[in-house]
Amino acid sequence: MTESPGFTWQDDFSIDHRTMDETHREFVECVHALLTVEDDQLEQALNSFTEHAHRHFGEEDVAMRETVYGSAGCHIDEHAAVLKSAYEVRAMLVEGRTQVVRSFAQALVNWFPAHVRVMDQGLARWLVQRQLGGSPVVIQRRRAVIG
Repeated sequence: MTESPGFTWQDDFSIDHRTMDETHREFVECVHALLTVEDDQLEQALNSFTEHAHRHFGEEDVAMRETVYGSAGCHIDEHAAVLKSAYEVRAMLVEGRTQVVRSFAQALVNWFPAHVRVMDQGLARWLVQRQLGGSPVVIQRRRAVIG
């Protein structure tokens, strides 16, 4: 296996929803394992990722359906697409195609930040609104402007 930089949690991934942030940290850890474990451990890492994704996406999907979240359709579709890909990758791994797992993991690294910022941030705000009856106040650090 070639050395991979892995995937680590970044503060930008936080959506200020404790439960979702904890689940997202687990997601990052699972993807990191897919990128960095030895080839003989890939099957277990992929199984762990798939189990995590089923639980993670299932919890979000149920929350969206139960609260009649307006943007649930495309969000649920994205989850389903990731799970479908995971099953396809599993079948290729059985054939010994380890590089497909690494490519899948890299695709997840590329997909995750935008999914969190757009889809999950919206869901988190919706859930807090439903719980509290209003919009949450989010305080963020100012980002340095370069240029």
